[in-house]
Amino acid sequence: MLRKPRNSWANSERRAAVALVVAAALASAAIAGCQSRPAGVPELAPVTGRVRLGGKPLVGAVVQFEASGGQVAMGHTDADGRYTISYSGALPGAPVGKNVVRITSKLDAPPGPGYVDPVQAQYNTRSKLSAEVVKGPNTFDFELAPSR
Repeated sequence: MLRKPRNSWANSERRAAVALVVAAALASAAIAGCQSRPAGVPELAPVTGRVRLGGKPLVGAVVQFEASGGQVAMGHTDADGRYTISYSGALPGAPVGKNVVRITSKLDAPPGPGYVDPVQAQYNTRSKLSAEVVKGPNTFDFELAPSR
């Protein structure tokens, strides 16, 4: 008994349509997953830059970006004074919007008597530095005057 061949063109067209719908659904789910963030985490944007003190790279400093809501993101300067900011240690970026920037020198031990922090209070405890973080990549370089 011979079977009548099915219309393979119609079947392949249906398979292609189903594959297209599945691909679109997977792409939408992937995009939505990339844009979601954990609960309580503000919108973040990548922040990098360089810190110089008296014209030289400031090595081993802590750079903090503090948003108006109190959220803090931070990074550390390397041998060239370059830093990259992370939120909660794992998420790259700083909160979008206006941030107070605090730069502090990193001490391995409590300072001894007569210690003068090379970074002035106007850059850390009483910071006058700020940065407006916008969506997309941000670069903020800071040139600090040394303590007197």
